[in-house]
Amino acid sequence: MNPTETSSRLRILLIEDDEHDSLAFHRAFEKGSVAYEITDCILAEDALLQVLADASLFDVVVIDHQLPGMSGLDLCKEFLRKKTPLPLVLLTGRGSQELAIEALKAGVDDYIVKEHGQGYLELLPVVLPEIVRKHGDRVARERAERALRKAYDELEQRVQERTAEVARTTEQLKRELTERKRAQEALRESEEKYSTVAESSLTGIYIDQNGKIVFANKTFAEIYGYSRPELVGMESWKLVHPDDRAWIDEMRTKRLKGEEAASEYQARGLTKDGKTIWIVRRNTRIDYGGKPAILGNIVDITESRAKEAQLIQASKMSTLGEMATGVAHELNQPLSSIQIGADFFRNMAKQGRQIPHEELAYVSEQMTQQVARAVKIINHMREFGRKAEIQPEKVDINQPLRAVFALLGEQLRVRGIKVKLNLEDDLPPVLADSNRLEQVFIDLVVNARDAMGDERARLDGETTENTLTVTTFQEHGKVAVTIADTGPGVSDGLKEKIFEPFFTTKEVGKGTGLGLSISYGIINDYGGTIEVASEVEKGASFKITFPACDKG
Repeated sequence: MNPTETSSRLRILLIEDDEHDSLAFHRAFEKGSVAYEITDCILAEDALLQVLADASLFDVVVIDHQLPGMSGLDLCKEFLRKKTPLPLVLLTGRGSQELAIEALKAGVDDYIVKEHGQGYLELLPVVLPEIVRKHGDRVARERAERALRKAYDELEQRVQERTAEVARTTEQLKRELTERKRAQEALRESEEKYSTVAESSLTGIYIDQNGKIVFANKTFAEIYGYSRPELVGMESWKLVHPDDRAWIDEMRTKRLKGEEAASEYQARGLTKDGKTIWIVRRNTRIDYGGKPAILGNIVDITESRAKEAQLIQASKMSTLGEMATGVAHELNQPLSSIQIGADFFRNMAKQGRQIPHEELAYVSEQMTQQVARAVKIINHMREFGRKAEIQPEKVDINQPLRAVFALLGEQLRVRGIKVKLNLEDDLPPVLADSNRLEQVFIDLVVNARDAMGDERARLDGETTENTLTVTTFQEHGKVAVTIADTGPGVSDGLKEKIFEPFFTTKEVGKGTGLGLSISYGIINDYGGTIEVASEVEKGASFKITFPACDKG
Protein backbone atom coordinates (compact mmCIF):
# COMPACT_ATOMS: atom_id res chain seq x y z
CA MET A 1 0.00 0.00 0.00
CA ASN A 2 1.02 3.63 -0.28
CA PRO A 3 3.14 4.39 2.82
CA THR A 4 1.48 7.77 3.26
CA GLU A 5 -1.98 6.19 3.69
CA THR A 6 -3.45 3.73 6.17
CA SER A 7 -6.58 1.58 6.10
CA SER A 8 -9.50 2.15 8.47
CA ARG A 9 -7.91 -0.43 10.80
CA LEU A 10 -4.41 -0.07 12.21
CA ARG A 11 -2.69 -3.20 10.88
CA ILE A 12 0.18 -4.18 13.16
CA LEU A 13 2.81 -6.86 12.62
CA LEU A 14 3.93 -7.77 16.17
CA ILE A 15 7.21 -9.70 16.40
CA GLU A 16 7.32 -10.92 20.03
CA ASP A 17 8.47 -14.29 21.41
CA ASP A 18 7.25 -13.68 24.98
CA GLU A 19 3.67 -15.01 25.23
CA HIS A 20 2.87 -12.85 28.27
CA ASP A 21 4.06 -9.62 26.60
CA SER A 22 2.22 -10.50 23.40
CA LEU A 23 -1.04 -11.05 25.33
CA ALA A 24 -0.57 -7.74 27.17
CA PHE A 25 -0.04 -5.99 23.83
CA HIS A 26 -3.35 -7.42 22.50
CA ARG A 27 -5.25 -6.45 25.62
CA ALA A 28 -3.95 -2.87 25.43
CA PHE A 29 -5.59 -2.45 22.02
CA GLU A 30 -8.76 -4.26 23.14
CA LYS A 31 -9.18 -1.60 25.82
CA GLY A 32 -8.39 1.27 23.42
CA SER A 33 -10.67 3.02 20.95
CA VAL A 34 -8.50 2.37 17.87
CA ALA A 35 -9.69 -0.16 15.30
CA TYR A 36 -6.84 -2.62 14.90
CA GLU A 37 -5.67 -5.88 13.40
CA ILE A 38 -2.62 -7.58 14.93
CA THR A 39 -0.59 -10.25 13.15
CA ASP A 40 1.69 -12.17 15.55
CA CYS A 41 5.08 -13.52 14.64
CA ILE A 42 7.68 -15.15 16.92
CA LEU A 43 10.74 -15.59 14.69
CA ALA A 44 12.57 -12.69 13.04
CA GLU A 45 13.19 -14.69 9.88
CA ASP A 46 9.47 -15.45 9.44
CA ALA A 47 8.55 -11.78 9.92
CA LEU A 48 11.12 -10.72 7.35
CA LEU A 49 9.68 -13.12 4.78
CA GLN A 50 6.10 -11.89 5.43
CA VAL A 51 6.98 -8.22 4.96
CA LEU A 52 9.14 -8.81 1.90
CA ALA A 53 6.35 -10.89 0.36
CA ASP A 54 3.74 -8.12 0.69
CA ALA A 55 4.44 -5.04 2.82
CA SER A 56 1.03 -3.58 1.94
CA LEU A 57 -0.60 -5.99 4.42
CA PHE A 58 0.67 -3.91 7.35
CA ASP A 59 0.77 -0.28 8.50
CA VAL A 60 3.50 -0.59 11.17
CA VAL A 61 6.00 -3.19 12.41
CA VAL A 62 6.55 -3.50 16.19
CA ILE A 63 9.66 -5.53 17.08
CA ASP A 64 10.78 -6.83 20.46
CA HIS A 65 14.54 -6.41 20.89
CA GLN A 66 15.13 -9.78 22.57
CA LEU A 67 14.26 -12.35 19.92
CA PRO A 68 15.67 -15.85 19.42
CA GLY A 69 18.33 -16.09 16.73
CA MET A 70 18.37 -12.39 15.71
CA SER A 71 18.02 -9.30 17.92
CA GLY A 72 15.21 -6.83 17.27
CA LEU A 73 17.73 -4.12 16.37
CA ASP A 74 19.44 -6.38 13.83
CA LEU A 75 16.03 -7.18 12.34
CA CYS A 76 15.28 -3.44 12.08
CA LYS A 77 18.57 -2.91 10.24
CA GLU A 78 17.71 -5.77 7.86
CA PHE A 79 14.29 -4.22 7.13
CA LEU A 80 15.97 -0.86 6.45
CA ARG A 81 18.58 -2.49 4.23
CA LYS A 82 15.73 -4.05 2.22
CA LYS A 83 14.12 -0.55 2.00
CA THR A 84 10.91 -1.70 3.66
CA PRO A 85 8.33 1.14 3.24
CA LEU A 86 6.90 0.74 6.76
CA PRO A 87 7.52 2.55 10.07
CA LEU A 88 9.56 0.46 12.52
CA VAL A 89 9.14 0.57 16.32
CA LEU A 90 11.64 -1.17 18.62
CA LEU A 91 10.08 -2.56 21.84
CA THR A 92 12.32 -3.63 24.72
CA GLY A 93 12.48 -3.99 28.48
CA ARG A 94 16.14 -3.02 28.73
CA GLY A 95 15.72 0.67 28.06
CA SER A 96 19.39 1.62 27.84
CA GLN A 97 20.22 5.01 26.40
CA GLU A 98 22.93 3.48 24.21
CA LEU A 99 20.42 1.11 22.59
CA ALA A 100 17.98 3.97 21.97
CA ILE A 101 20.67 6.07 20.31
CA GLU A 102 21.85 3.15 18.17
CA ALA A 103 18.28 2.34 17.11
CA LEU A 104 17.46 5.91 16.11
CA LYS A 105 20.76 6.32 14.27
CA ALA A 106 20.00 3.13 12.34
CA GLY A 107 16.76 4.69 11.09
CA VAL A 108 14.14 3.19 13.43
CA ASP A 109 11.07 5.46 13.61
CA ASP A 110 10.63 5.18 17.37
CA TYR A 111 11.79 3.34 20.47
CA ILE A 112 9.45 2.27 23.34
CA VAL A 113 10.59 0.94 26.71
CA LYS A 114 8.46 -1.86 28.22
CA GLU A 115 8.18 -0.51 31.75
CA HIS A 116 5.12 -2.32 33.12
CA GLY A 117 4.75 -0.04 36.10
CA GLN A 118 4.77 3.12 34.02
CA GLY A 119 1.60 2.53 31.98
CA TYR A 120 3.31 2.09 28.63
CA LEU A 121 0.62 -0.36 27.44
CA GLU A 122 -2.13 2.28 27.73
CA LEU A 123 -0.10 4.59 25.48
CA LEU A 124 0.31 2.07 22.65
CA PRO A 125 -3.13 2.69 20.99
CA VAL A 126 -2.28 6.41 21.00
CA VAL A 127 1.42 6.34 20.12
CA LEU A 128 1.42 3.80 17.26
CA PRO A 129 -1.16 5.65 15.06
CA GLU A 130 0.85 8.84 15.59
CA ILE A 131 4.07 7.09 14.54
CA VAL A 132 2.33 5.86 11.37
CA ARG A 133 1.09 9.38 10.65
CA LYS A 134 4.54 10.94 11.15
CA HIS A 135 6.13 8.31 8.93
CA GLY A 136 3.64 9.12 6.19
CA ASP A 137 4.28 12.85 6.65
CA ARG A 138 8.02 12.31 6.31
CA VAL A 139 7.60 10.27 3.11
CA ALA A 140 5.33 12.98 1.68
CA ARG A 141 7.79 15.70 2.70
CA GLU A 142 10.67 13.89 1.01
CA ARG A 143 8.60 13.60 -2.16
CA ALA A 144 7.83 17.33 -2.00
CA GLU A 145 11.49 18.19 -1.45
CA ARG A 146 12.46 16.22 -4.54
CA ALA A 147 9.86 18.14 -6.53
CA LEU A 148 11.16 21.44 -5.12
CA ARG A 149 14.73 20.57 -6.05
CA LYS A 150 13.64 19.86 -9.59
CA ALA A 151 11.75 23.16 -9.74
CA TYR A 152 14.79 24.95 -8.34
CA ASP A 153 17.03 23.48 -11.06
CA GLU A 154 14.65 24.70 -13.74
CA LEU A 155 14.35 28.11 -12.11
CA GLU A 156 18.12 28.45 -11.76
CA GLN A 157 18.64 27.72 -15.45
CA ARG A 158 16.04 30.28 -16.49
CA VAL A 159 17.41 32.95 -14.17
CA GLN A 160 20.96 32.40 -15.44
CA GLU A 161 19.83 32.75 -19.03
CA ARG A 162 17.81 35.91 -18.33
CA THR A 163 20.56 37.45 -16.19
CA ALA A 164 23.15 36.85 -18.89
CA GLU A 165 20.87 38.48 -21.44
CA VAL A 166 20.30 41.50 -19.17
CA ALA A 167 24.06 41.90 -18.64
CA ARG A 168 24.84 41.68 -22.36
CA THR A 169 22.13 44.16 -23.27
CA THR A 170 23.17 46.66 -20.59
CA GLU A 171 26.84 46.64 -21.60
CA GLN A 172 25.97 47.08 -25.24
CA LEU A 173 23.65 50.00 -24.52
CA LYS A 174 26.21 51.68 -22.26
CA ARG A 175 28.82 51.63 -25.04
CA GLU A 176 26.35 53.00 -27.57
CA LEU A 177 25.15 55.83 -25.31
CA THR A 178 28.72 56.95 -24.51
CA GLU A 179 29.34 57.50 -28.23
CA ARG A 180 26.62 60.16 -28.28
CA LYS A 181 28.87 62.71 -26.57
CA ARG A 182 31.38 62.80 -29.45
CA ALA A 183 29.28 64.45 -32.11
CA GLN A 184 25.71 65.08 -33.19
CA GLU A 185 26.09 62.76 -36.16
CA ALA A 186 27.49 60.03 -33.91
CA LEU A 187 24.55 60.69 -31.61
CA ARG A 188 22.03 60.04 -34.35
CA GLU A 189 23.81 56.86 -35.42
CA SER A 190 23.95 55.68 -31.83
CA GLU A 191 20.23 56.33 -31.38
CA GLU A 192 19.45 54.21 -34.41
CA LYS A 193 21.54 51.32 -33.08
CA TYR A 194 20.05 51.75 -29.64
CA SER A 195 16.50 51.74 -30.98
CA THR A 196 17.10 48.51 -32.89
CA VAL A 197 18.59 46.70 -29.92
CA ALA A 198 16.06 48.01 -27.39
CA GLU A 199 13.02 47.19 -29.49
CA SER A 200 14.18 43.63 -30.12
CA SER A 201 15.09 42.97 -26.48
CA LEU A 202 13.00 40.61 -24.37
CA THR A 203 13.84 42.70 -21.29
CA GLY A 204 12.16 45.98 -20.37
CA ILE A 205 14.46 48.93 -21.05
CA TYR A 206 13.90 52.49 -19.87
CA ILE A 207 15.68 55.78 -19.20
CA ASP A 208 14.80 57.80 -16.11
CA GLN A 209 15.88 61.44 -16.10
CA ASN A 210 14.88 64.01 -13.47
CA GLY A 211 12.45 61.50 -11.98
CA LYS A 212 10.54 61.00 -15.25
CA ILE A 213 10.49 58.28 -17.90
CA VAL A 214 12.03 59.70 -21.08
CA PHE A 215 12.29 56.41 -22.94
CA ALA A 216 10.62 52.99 -22.66
CA ASN A 217 10.83 50.07 -25.06
CA LYS A 218 7.96 47.81 -26.07
CA THR A 219 8.71 45.13 -23.46
CA PHE A 220 8.85 47.70 -20.65
CA ALA A 221 5.43 49.02 -21.67
CA GLU A 222 3.98 45.49 -21.83
CA ILE A 223 5.25 44.64 -18.35
CA TYR A 224 3.46 47.63 -16.80
CA GLY A 225 0.40 47.53 -19.06
CA TYR A 226 0.78 51.06 -20.44
CA SER A 227 1.20 52.29 -23.99
CA ARG A 228 4.56 53.87 -24.75
CA PRO A 229 3.09 57.39 -25.23
CA GLU A 230 1.49 57.08 -21.77
CA LEU A 231 4.86 56.21 -20.21
CA VAL A 232 6.99 58.97 -21.74
CA GLY A 233 6.85 61.94 -19.37
CA MET A 234 5.31 59.91 -16.52
CA GLU A 235 6.86 60.32 -13.07
CA SER A 236 8.78 57.11 -12.47
CA TRP A 237 7.66 56.72 -8.83
CA LYS A 238 4.14 55.92 -10.07
CA LEU A 239 5.46 52.57 -11.35
CA VAL A 240 6.85 51.63 -7.91
CA HIS A 241 4.92 50.02 -5.04
CA PRO A 242 4.25 52.61 -2.28
CA ASP A 243 6.16 50.57 0.34
CA ASP A 244 9.30 50.47 -1.85
CA ARG A 245 9.40 54.08 -3.06
CA ALA A 246 11.51 55.50 -0.22
CA TRP A 247 14.45 53.09 -0.44
CA ILE A 248 14.41 52.94 -4.26
CA ASP A 249 14.50 56.75 -4.42
CA GLU A 250 17.41 56.69 -1.93
CA MET A 251 19.42 54.33 -4.15
CA ARG A 252 18.52 56.35 -7.26
CA THR A 253 19.82 59.53 -5.63
CA LYS A 254 23.08 57.86 -4.56
CA ARG A 255 23.65 56.45 -8.04
CA LEU A 256 23.15 59.81 -9.72
CA LYS A 257 25.66 61.35 -7.28
CA GLY A 258 28.18 58.63 -8.09
CA GLU A 259 27.96 57.11 -4.59
CA GLU A 260 27.98 53.39 -3.77
CA ALA A 261 24.57 51.80 -4.51
CA ALA A 262 23.33 48.37 -5.54
CA SER A 263 23.23 48.09 -9.34
CA GLU A 264 20.92 45.08 -9.33
CA TYR A 265 18.03 44.43 -6.95
CA GLN A 266 14.49 43.13 -6.71
CA ALA A 267 11.50 45.36 -6.01
CA ARG A 268 7.75 45.57 -6.44
CA GLY A 269 6.08 47.49 -9.23
CA LEU A 270 2.54 48.69 -9.97
CA THR A 271 0.88 48.05 -13.31
CA LYS A 272 -1.68 50.32 -14.91
CA ASP A 273 -4.58 48.32 -13.43
CA GLY A 274 -3.06 48.49 -9.92
CA LYS A 275 -1.66 44.95 -9.85
CA THR A 276 1.53 44.34 -7.83
CA ILE A 277 4.37 42.63 -9.71
CA TRP A 278 7.92 41.67 -8.77
CA ILE A 279 10.76 42.76 -11.03
CA VAL A 280 14.54 42.55 -11.00
CA ARG A 281 16.24 45.82 -11.96
CA ARG A 282 19.72 46.42 -13.28
CA ASN A 283 20.57 50.12 -13.35
CA THR A 284 23.55 52.25 -14.30
CA ARG A 285 24.24 55.99 -14.48
CA ILE A 286 24.62 57.47 -17.96
CA ASP A 287 24.64 60.86 -19.68
CA TYR A 288 21.58 61.36 -21.85
CA GLY A 289 21.32 64.54 -23.86
CA GLY A 290 24.20 65.98 -21.86
CA LYS A 291 22.46 65.42 -18.51
CA PRO A 292 22.76 62.59 -15.94
CA ALA A 293 20.15 59.85 -16.18
CA ILE A 294 19.46 56.24 -15.12
CA LEU A 295 19.51 53.50 -17.74
CA GLY A 296 17.59 50.51 -16.50
CA ASN A 297 16.74 46.99 -17.52
CA ILE A 298 13.90 45.06 -15.89
CA VAL A 299 12.62 41.48 -15.96
CA ASP A 300 9.24 40.38 -14.59
CA ILE A 301 10.04 37.69 -12.00
CA THR A 302 6.62 37.46 -10.32
CA GLU A 303 6.16 33.78 -11.18
CA SER A 304 9.74 32.69 -10.47
CA ARG A 305 9.75 34.56 -7.17
CA ALA A 306 6.73 32.55 -5.98
CA LYS A 307 8.64 29.32 -6.66
CA GLU A 308 11.71 30.74 -4.95
CA ALA A 309 9.60 31.55 -1.87
CA GLN A 310 8.43 27.92 -1.74
CA LEU A 311 12.03 26.70 -1.88
CA ILE A 312 13.14 29.13 0.84
CA GLN A 313 10.22 28.07 3.05
CA ALA A 314 11.18 24.41 2.57
CA SER A 315 14.75 25.28 3.58
CA LYS A 316 13.45 27.03 6.71
CA MET A 317 11.44 23.97 7.65
CA SER A 318 14.55 21.83 7.13
CA THR A 319 16.53 24.21 9.36
CA LEU A 320 13.84 24.02 12.05
CA GLY A 321 14.07 20.25 11.91
CA GLU A 322 17.85 20.35 12.35
CA MET A 323 17.44 22.68 15.35
CA ALA A 324 14.84 20.50 17.07
CA THR A 325 17.33 18.84 19.42
CA GLY A 326 18.81 22.17 20.45
CA VAL A 327 15.39 23.66 21.09
CA ALA A 328 14.55 20.62 23.23
CA HIS A 329 17.60 21.46 25.36
CA GLU A 330 16.46 25.09 25.57
CA LEU A 331 12.97 24.07 26.73
CA ASN A 332 14.18 21.43 29.17
CA GLN A 333 15.46 23.92 31.75
CA PRO A 334 12.24 25.98 32.16
CA LEU A 335 10.16 22.79 32.11
CA SER A 336 12.35 21.27 34.81
CA SER A 337 11.97 24.38 36.95
CA ILE A 338 8.20 24.32 36.51
CA GLN A 339 8.17 20.62 37.44
CA ILE A 340 10.11 21.33 40.64
CA GLY A 341 7.61 24.02 41.62
CA ALA A 342 4.65 21.76 40.85
CA ASP A 343 6.20 18.92 42.90
CA PHE A 344 6.68 21.32 45.81
CA PHE A 345 3.00 22.35 45.75
CA ARG A 346 1.86 18.72 45.46
CA ASN A 347 4.00 17.51 48.36
CA MET A 348 2.87 20.34 50.62
CA ALA A 349 -0.76 19.55 49.76
CA LYS A 350 -0.30 15.81 50.46
CA GLN A 351 1.22 16.60 53.85
CA GLY A 352 -1.57 19.04 54.64
CA ARG A 353 0.96 21.76 55.39
CA GLN A 354 0.31 25.47 54.94
CA ILE A 355 2.70 27.13 52.50
CA PRO A 356 4.15 30.36 53.93
CA HIS A 357 3.16 33.40 51.89
CA GLU A 358 6.78 34.30 51.09
CA GLU A 359 7.55 30.81 49.75
CA LEU A 360 4.30 30.68 47.80
CA ALA A 361 5.04 34.04 46.17
CA TYR A 362 8.65 33.09 45.39
CA VAL A 363 7.87 29.68 43.84
CA SER A 364 4.93 31.11 41.86
CA GLU A 365 7.10 33.92 40.50
CA GLN A 366 9.83 31.46 39.47
CA MET A 367 7.30 29.24 37.68
CA THR A 368 5.81 32.29 35.92
CA GLN A 369 9.25 33.40 34.73
CA GLN A 370 10.05 29.92 33.38
CA VAL A 371 6.69 29.75 31.58
CA ALA A 372 7.47 33.12 29.97
CA ARG A 373 10.89 31.82 28.93
CA ALA A 374 9.39 28.72 27.30
CA VAL A 375 6.73 30.83 25.54
CA LYS A 376 9.45 33.16 24.21
CA ILE A 377 11.39 30.20 22.74
CA ILE A 378 8.26 28.74 21.12
CA ASN A 379 7.14 32.10 19.70
CA HIS A 380 10.62 32.65 18.29
CA MET A 381 10.44 29.33 16.46
CA ARG A 382 6.95 30.16 15.15
CA GLU A 383 8.09 33.59 13.95
CA PHE A 384 11.13 32.11 12.21
CA GLY A 385 9.02 29.47 10.48
CA ARG A 386 6.32 31.87 9.27
CA LYS A 387 5.64 32.16 5.56
CA ALA A 388 4.94 35.77 4.65
CA GLU A 389 5.48 38.23 1.85
CA ILE A 390 9.00 39.56 2.21
CA GLN A 391 9.22 43.36 2.19
CA PRO A 392 12.71 44.91 2.41
CA GLU A 393 13.07 47.37 5.29
CA LYS A 394 15.86 49.01 7.22
CA VAL A 395 17.32 46.43 9.60
CA ASP A 396 19.95 46.66 12.35
CA ILE A 397 22.23 43.77 11.38
CA ASN A 398 22.91 43.01 15.07
CA GLN A 399 19.22 42.28 15.78
CA PRO A 400 18.88 38.99 13.79
CA LEU A 401 22.33 37.92 15.03
CA ARG A 402 21.26 38.31 18.67
CA ALA A 403 18.05 36.41 17.88
CA VAL A 404 20.10 33.50 16.50
CA PHE A 405 22.18 33.14 19.64
CA ALA A 406 19.14 33.56 21.89
CA LEU A 407 17.83 30.44 20.14
CA LEU A 408 21.05 28.45 19.70
CA GLY A 409 23.25 29.75 22.54
CA GLU A 410 22.42 27.01 25.01
CA GLN A 411 22.85 24.31 22.35
CA LEU A 412 26.32 25.63 21.51
CA ARG A 413 27.25 25.77 25.20
CA VAL A 414 26.18 22.17 25.76
CA ARG A 415 28.39 21.13 22.82
CA GLY A 416 31.37 22.88 24.41
CA ILE A 417 31.52 25.66 21.80
CA LYS A 418 32.60 29.06 23.12
CA VAL A 419 30.81 32.01 21.49
CA LYS A 420 32.44 35.43 21.10
CA LEU A 421 30.12 38.24 19.96
CA ASN A 422 31.91 41.41 18.85
CA LEU A 423 28.94 43.47 17.67
CA GLU A 424 29.69 47.09 16.87
CA ASP A 425 27.09 49.55 18.15
CA ASP A 426 25.48 52.32 16.05
CA LEU A 427 26.00 50.57 12.73
CA PRO A 428 23.98 52.01 9.84
CA PRO A 429 20.99 49.84 8.84
CA VAL A 430 20.87 47.58 5.80
CA LEU A 431 17.94 47.17 3.42
CA ALA A 432 16.72 43.59 3.91
CA ASP A 433 14.25 41.39 5.79
CA SER A 434 15.17 40.47 9.37
CA ASN A 435 13.55 37.02 9.17
CA ARG A 436 15.52 36.02 6.06
CA LEU A 437 18.77 37.39 7.48
CA GLU A 438 18.18 35.27 10.57
CA GLN A 439 17.76 32.24 8.29
CA VAL A 440 21.15 33.02 6.66
CA PHE A 441 22.92 33.41 10.01
CA ILE A 442 21.34 30.27 11.47
CA ASP A 443 22.55 28.25 8.49
CA LEU A 444 26.11 29.55 8.88
CA VAL A 445 26.15 29.01 12.66
CA VAL A 446 24.73 25.46 12.36
CA ASN A 447 27.33 24.65 9.68
CA ALA A 448 30.08 25.95 11.99
CA ARG A 449 28.65 23.94 14.90
CA ASP A 450 28.63 20.74 12.83
CA ALA A 451 32.13 21.40 11.50
CA MET A 452 33.63 21.82 14.97
CA GLY A 453 31.82 18.97 16.71
CA ASP A 454 33.53 18.06 19.97
CA GLU A 455 37.01 19.15 21.03
CA ARG A 456 39.39 17.79 18.46
CA ALA A 457 43.14 17.32 18.09
CA ARG A 458 45.06 19.30 15.49
CA LEU A 459 47.53 17.65 13.18
CA ASP A 460 50.38 18.66 15.54
CA GLY A 461 48.65 16.81 18.42
CA GLU A 462 47.49 19.87 20.40
CA THR A 463 43.85 20.19 21.46
CA THR A 464 41.90 23.00 19.78
CA GLU A 465 39.24 24.84 21.76
CA ASN A 466 36.01 25.08 19.81
CA THR A 467 35.29 28.79 19.36
CA LEU A 468 32.71 30.61 17.24
CA THR A 469 33.50 34.29 16.73
CA VAL A 470 30.94 36.69 15.24
CA THR A 471 31.96 40.25 14.41
CA THR A 472 30.06 43.17 12.88
CA PHE A 473 31.66 46.37 11.59
CA GLN A 474 31.52 49.01 8.87
CA GLU A 475 33.99 49.36 6.01
CA HIS A 476 34.00 51.27 2.73
CA GLY A 477 30.37 52.37 3.10
CA LYS A 478 29.16 48.82 3.75
CA VAL A 479 28.04 46.85 6.79
CA ALA A 480 30.00 43.63 7.26
CA VAL A 481 29.56 40.44 9.30
CA THR A 482 32.18 37.75 9.82
CA ILE A 483 31.40 34.30 11.26
CA ALA A 484 34.57 32.37 12.04
CA ASP A 485 35.03 28.91 13.56
CA THR A 486 37.94 26.73 14.66
CA GLY A 487 36.78 23.69 12.70
CA PRO A 488 38.75 21.66 10.15
CA GLY A 489 38.47 24.40 7.53
CA VAL A 490 37.62 24.29 3.83
CA SER A 491 40.12 23.13 1.23
CA ASP A 492 40.85 25.24 -1.84
CA GLY A 493 39.17 22.63 -4.03
CA LEU A 494 35.87 23.03 -2.13
CA LYS A 495 35.76 26.82 -1.82
CA GLU A 496 34.47 27.24 -5.37
CA LYS A 497 31.73 24.62 -4.87
CA ILE A 498 30.23 25.33 -1.44
CA PHE A 499 27.68 27.84 -2.77
CA GLU A 500 26.47 25.49 -5.52
CA PRO A 501 22.99 23.95 -5.07
CA PHE A 502 22.94 20.45 -3.52
CA PHE A 503 26.67 20.46 -2.78
CA THR A 504 27.37 19.22 0.77
CA THR A 505 30.23 17.64 2.69
CA LYS A 506 27.89 16.24 5.35
CA GLU A 507 26.92 12.60 5.62
CA VAL A 508 23.91 11.34 3.69
CA GLY A 509 20.72 12.33 5.50
CA LYS A 510 22.33 15.20 7.44
CA GLY A 511 22.05 17.94 4.85
CA THR A 512 20.37 18.80 1.55
CA GLY A 513 23.17 20.95 0.17
CA LEU A 514 20.70 23.80 -0.36
CA GLY A 515 21.46 25.90 2.75
CA LEU A 516 24.46 27.87 1.50
CA SER A 517 23.10 28.24 -2.05
CA ILE A 518 19.81 29.65 -0.69
CA SER A 519 21.74 31.92 1.69
CA TYR A 520 23.82 33.10 -1.26
CA GLY A 521 20.63 33.95 -3.18
CA ILE A 522 19.10 35.83 -0.23
CA ILE A 523 22.27 37.87 0.29
CA ASN A 524 22.47 38.64 -3.44
CA ASP A 525 18.80 39.74 -3.45
CA TYR A 526 19.70 42.52 -1.01
CA GLY A 527 22.77 43.66 -2.97
CA GLY A 528 25.19 41.87 -0.65
CA THR A 529 28.18 39.59 -1.09
CA ILE A 530 29.49 36.50 0.74
CA GLU A 531 32.97 35.04 0.59
CA VAL A 532 34.91 32.38 2.50
CA ALA A 533 38.48 32.42 3.76
CA SER A 534 39.93 29.20 5.15
CA GLU A 535 42.95 26.99 5.60
CA VAL A 536 42.80 23.28 6.37
CA GLU A 537 42.93 22.63 10.14
CA LYS A 538 42.78 26.40 10.83
CA GLY A 539 39.03 26.95 10.66
CA ALA A 540 36.82 28.83 8.23
CA SER A 541 35.60 32.43 8.14
CA PHE A 542 32.59 33.65 6.16
CA LYS A 543 32.35 37.38 5.43
CA ILE A 544 29.04 38.95 4.41
CA THR A 545 28.65 42.58 3.31
CA PHE A 546 25.58 44.71 2.56
CA PRO A 547 25.27 48.28 1.25
CA ALA A 548 24.67 50.64 4.17
CA CYS A 549 21.48 52.76 4.31
CA ASP A 550 20.87 56.14 5.86
CA LYS A 551 19.48 55.92 9.41
CA GLY A 552 16.61 58.26 8.65
